[in-house]
Amino acid sequence: MDHTTRIALLIDADNVSVDVLREVIHRLQASGDRLQHRRAYGSVQKAGEFAEVCRDHAIRFLPSTFAGPNATDIAMAIDAIELVLRQPVDEVVIVSSDMDYSPLIVRLRELGCRVTGYGQQGKSGRDIERDYERVYDQFSVIGPAKPRAAVKRAPAGEVRADAAVSPASPRVRAPRAPRPTKAQKVAAPVALPETPVAIPVPRPAAVPAAPVPQAAASARSRTRRPAAKAAAPASVPALAATALPAAVEAVLEAYPGLRGGALVRLNGVAKALRDGGLLSQSGRTTSLFKKLESHFELVPADKPESVRFRGA
Repeated sequence: MDHTTRIALLIDADNVSVDVLREVIHRLQASGDRLQHRRAYGSVQKAGEFAEVCRDHAIRFLPSTFAGPNATDIAMAIDAIELVLRQPVDEVVIVSSDMDYSPLIVRLRELGCRVTGYGQQGKSGRDIERDYERVYDQFSVIGPAKPRAAVKRAPAGEVRADAAVSPASPRVRAPRAPRPTKAQKVAAPVALPETPVAIPVPRPAAVPAAPVPQAAASARSRTRRPAAKAAAPASVPALAATALPAAVEAVLEAYPGLRGGALVRLNGVAKALRDGGLLSQSGRTTSLFKKLESHFELVPADKPESVRFRGA
């Protein structure tokens, strides 16, 4: 008799990382159970991020093209109920750090399924873990992957010992003349306009006194104007560094993809803002961007689905 457990693996890609998903799959495969269904749900941006792991483990990624922060949750909940009702499934494994799945978990257990959950450390708060321990048959938190050791690089201009042994090594290069710094590059064009400035030469004493001051004054006015223009480029760098409001800079730090000015789906931005603590679980993304409408544009205006950074 076959006692293999038939598992439906459902992944909320908007709420876990690729490393956490790899660890979950490793644990499930090591148990010897059968992963009968493997599906991942998330935004269009997440589809590219999870493409490799989905290809390696035959996971169907179902991107959500609907606006709204809960579009992914609803799609996954609908599929979970349909799978349990239509096909024999012994256990449903939900990979998510979201706390909105409690009603789904209770309903799946009523239908006779064992429900196991995996969350990501740092995204699953202690209150979420405590609540999930009440509804899940088993809930585990997986820590992030350990960061790789940083590679120590030699200072600029220093030749490695192993490279010096081999004359054919591509790392051994002839010394080059030092390149001009940015300050030197900027200073050169600024100094050029000062060279054509003409200095008025005093006329001989035989010239009448009255015309001399007028001509000299006109000459001085003509020669001083280029000097005033030459001083203008020195103030350009100060004007270029226009500071953004703190709220706008915080949004761009949470979702750097907005800096380029391209249209970005609101559901992907909402996830990043919640992870960065800029938006609560019940907060509306459109309300946040309407407060910053001088820097962000919602598209379309009547029923926004995307957002674009207008710039400073």
